[in-house]
Amino acid sequence: MIGNLRYEEQMEIAEMLYEAERTAKPIGKITDRYPEMNVHDAYKIQEMGVKLRITGRGSIIGRKLGATNEHLMQTLQAESPDFGCLLNTSMVTEGVAIPRKKLYHPRVEGELAFILGEDLKGPGVTIADVYNATSWVLPCFEICDTRIDSDDLTALDSIADNAGTARFMLGSMPKHLGEINPRLIGMVMEKNGVVVGSAAGVEAMGNPVIGVTWLANELSRVNVGLKRGDIILSGAFLWANDAEPGDVFTLYTDGFPGITLRFS
Repeated sequence: MIGNLRYEEQMEIAEMLYEAERTAKPIGKITDRYPEMNVHDAYKIQEMGVKLRITGRGSIIGRKLGATNEHLMQTLQAESPDFGCLLNTSMVTEGVAIPRKKLYHPRVEGELAFILGEDLKGPGVTIADVYNATSWVLPCFEICDTRIDSDDLTALDSIADNAGTARFMLGSMPKHLGEINPRLIGMVMEKNGVVVGSAAGVEAMGNPVIGVTWLANELSRVNVGLKRGDIILSGAFLWANDAEPGDVFTLYTDGFPGITLRFS
């Protein structure tokens, strides 16, 4: 597929999104301004934006899956899941509060993180390949954000905006993938001591392993592979919860210690 936007238009959008993230001041809906934008344009804008973010101070350390459940796909008018890049500057440590003022509209999700012990490149990657390539899995928080001020974002807006990637926090006790049932493993999230959601791995494309398989094969379309050491976020088990200053989230996952996330 070839993009419909000129290079200069793609770069202008990427720079606007980067500045919106830096200042926590969103821009208008991209697809309203550029209705001809297609999925090639959206991923090209994402790529340009990631390069702006990592120049001189960061690196790509993995990928995240987005729109991995039917409800969110319908909300974004998406025909398939999507993906974004994880940066080392986006990782946060348990016990260190996230400054709420640095984000525009943060939403907290519970997911499963895969840590790869081998390279994984499609096409033709299978579920068995994902099991063989995965060193560890562990629960994680993903903090999604948007740099776009709109109540009806499309999948193209989200993809261009690095699939809403903002921050993420990993649990502290990894397990081998074969020690859990990723499809049936359950999560419960509390916000300020009150349960706000519970779900199982089946909510993420029917099985989080399927999501990683899809990602490896999808990236092969642009001759990109997943690398040893990459962190892959599976997509949300639990529907996103808004975060405000002082909020405390705790994620309980079957067979793992609970993890806690704080906003200042």
